[in-house]
Amino acid sequence: MWYADVILPLPLAGFFTYQIPEEYLKVAKPGVRAIVQAGKKKKYTALIYRIHQNKPEGYEVKSILALPDHKAIVNKFQLKLWDWISDYYMCTPGDVYRAAMPAGFKSEKRAFKPKTECYVRLNLHLKDEKKLNELLDNLSRAPRQYKLIMQYLESAGFPEKLYPAWTGLKELLSKTGTSHAVYKSLVKKGILETRQHEVSRLDVYNTEIEKPLSLNEKQIKALNTVKESFEAKDVVLLHGITSSGKTEIYIHLISEELAKGKQVLYLLPEIAITTQIIMRLRRVFGDKVGIYHSKFSGHERVEIWKNLNRQSTGMREPYQIILGVRSSLFLPFDSLGLVIVDEEHENTYKQFDPAPRYHARDTAIMLARLHNAKVLLGSATPSLESYYNCLTGKYGQVELSSRYLDLQPPEIKIVSLHEAYRRKQMKSHFSVQLLEAIEKSLQQHEQVILFQNRRGFSLYLECGACGWVPRCKHCDVSLTYHKKERKMVCHYCGYKAETVTVCGSCGSTHMQMKGFGTEKIEDEIALFFPGVRTARLDIDAIRSRKTLENIIAGFERGEIDMLVGTQMISKGLDFDNVGLVGILNADNMLNYPDFRAYERSFQLMLQVSGRAGRKNKRGAVIIQAYDSDRELYSLVIQNDYRAFARSQLSERKSFSYPPYARLIEITMKSKEREILDQAAEVLATTLKKQTDSRIMGPEYPLISRIRNYHLKRILLKTDKEKSIACVKETIRRSLDELRLKDEYKKVMISVDVDPA
Repeated sequence: MWYADVILPLPLAGFFTYQIPEEYLKVAKPGVRAIVQAGKKKKYTALIYRIHQNKPEGYEVKSILALPDHKAIVNKFQLKLWDWISDYYMCTPGDVYRAAMPAGFKSEKRAFKPKTECYVRLNLHLKDEKKLNELLDNLSRAPRQYKLIMQYLESAGFPEKLYPAWTGLKELLSKTGTSHAVYKSLVKKGILETRQHEVSRLDVYNTEIEKPLSLNEKQIKALNTVKESFEAKDVVLLHGITSSGKTEIYIHLISEELAKGKQVLYLLPEIAITTQIIMRLRRVFGDKVGIYHSKFSGHERVEIWKNLNRQSTGMREPYQIILGVRSSLFLPFDSLGLVIVDEEHENTYKQFDPAPRYHARDTAIMLARLHNAKVLLGSATPSLESYYNCLTGKYGQVELSSRYLDLQPPEIKIVSLHEAYRRKQMKSHFSVQLLEAIEKSLQQHEQVILFQNRRGFSLYLECGACGWVPRCKHCDVSLTYHKKERKMVCHYCGYKAETVTVCGSCGSTHMQMKGFGTEKIEDEIALFFPGVRTARLDIDAIRSRKTLENIIAGFERGEIDMLVGTQMISKGLDFDNVGLVGILNADNMLNYPDFRAYERSFQLMLQVSGRAGRKNKRGAVIIQAYDSDRELYSLVIQNDYRAFARSQLSERKSFSYPPYARLIEITMKSKEREILDQAAEVLATTLKKQTDSRIMGPEYPLISRIRNYHLKRILLKTDKEKSIACVKETIRRSLDELRLKDEYKKVMISVDVDPA
């Protein structure tokens, strides 16, 4: 008898064994889906991991119920990557399966259905030229039917192609302006026959192909250095300042890989950036480029998967380049030659919840290793981990230190909010300097970008009499006021409440708005600059892929004068006519209790600043900050990444933080606070006894209750030289011991390796 170990789409450790019925032996293989029963009645779409003849002992083995696939939909490279993710990030194979596979592959209720359209052709008995002429003579008395047949013959290539060809009905009716009734009459007479053909949901872009842009001397030197570095290193960091022309170097490298018959994965941290990059790539590579991210429907994602797996997707040629966000790492590549991780420093490459909590940059490096491919990391402000790997010789490094066409970097000015308020030079949240700069840019017909890393209208409401603040019912966090919805919203669980006008503590009606977000900035701009065309780019404004594309395209075409946004606007967007960038409150990024706060603030300010003056002239940047004398701001003004990195690496080394140590964060949550406290202490005590890693906690995080669950965290620090595998094994044993205790079985535990 033959058996299959399968992965169930459940967060359960290990594999589950089922017997393979004889009729499925020829089809069953690793990577093929299997319908199985788990428990008494529940059916799941599992994935076969391995096949063997070792009958399990101690229980009755159930049989596979059905195999939906005729060939494997997951290849050997993917299964190896899944193994690595499961082991490294301490999650179950089922966690990886759920994250990796499109919904249409995992659920019988939402199973993938190919899109079909009606095609028609001339009945075979009419292909004889004499019979065809007789038919046309007879149809001359029915002009609409005659017109449709003549259009069909033209589309089918008659008379060169005498054999009747299948032609799309939709296109025929459109070209002739005839109705379905005319077509049905021809079918009824036996003149036309019909068939449903599978067609692709994926867009086809018949754009005129252009050659890649010529590189300047510095870009050519950088390109050659990248290729030379690839001879010795598998991973190379391209450290190029904003607008230095990194994308054109990527395009030349992609061209070389396609010439070798290889595939390329181009990773981006945000969906927002894909709109611009895809047009640049399609102008050069046409329909060889595919896109993959969460804004596509489940059916579209299945089609892209099947396309790469070289299965039918409406006769479409397989993609050679995939442009996507982190989930595109899971696609079935079979001849990957190059992975580009653009804006590699971005924390959105890290998956936070649910498991697997993987980092796309690091997973991309492992994926490339499995394919014997190369990885190019690109950034104007590299992560300190990647920069450290360059300093220690693990990665190659190439620098581009000047802008394309030697354009000057923007002039950056820091405005002290403390001084501006003292001198009464503030109008709402705008300094006089910022308002004057906006006015000047608009008069010169230049566009403006305003950055505020908070969404909503007001960050919270506060009673002016007693200081009471409305809070979420389910989370320990204040509610953010959204003016457009006229609601107060929790940004952690989505809870919404009516706007509070009366204090819930003292009954006062003196409720004040505190803090400000992008919605308020957009609202006030309309007051300061009437008639200025403004758009907002944040998660609240972007409800669909189309909305996002329309905003970016409108700004590119000059239909929008001012763009107000959160960090979405910092991620690699390229606009020709931005004269000014304003950062409204830089301090709120720096004051977050996280060892990466300075790194992220530095990166964000330089990335946002890089949107200014990218083509025609030198741009301007105004950064408003209370603590304007911080050394960080002077490093931003000088664009001195090296000095910043030296300072931060020295500090990280002193306090044993990455890249000099590895971190593993354990989050425990329960609706019962006392039980959570007990379980956390038991686990922390066990870990302290069994490992020499430094244990921090357990302690409550800044937001200690989310969705009615109380949270506690334990952080393990391990020196880089010590074995992280041993630490993980200790954690696994300790968690298993804890879960055996009945009183703690309801405590939910998650492990995050390399938390970002």
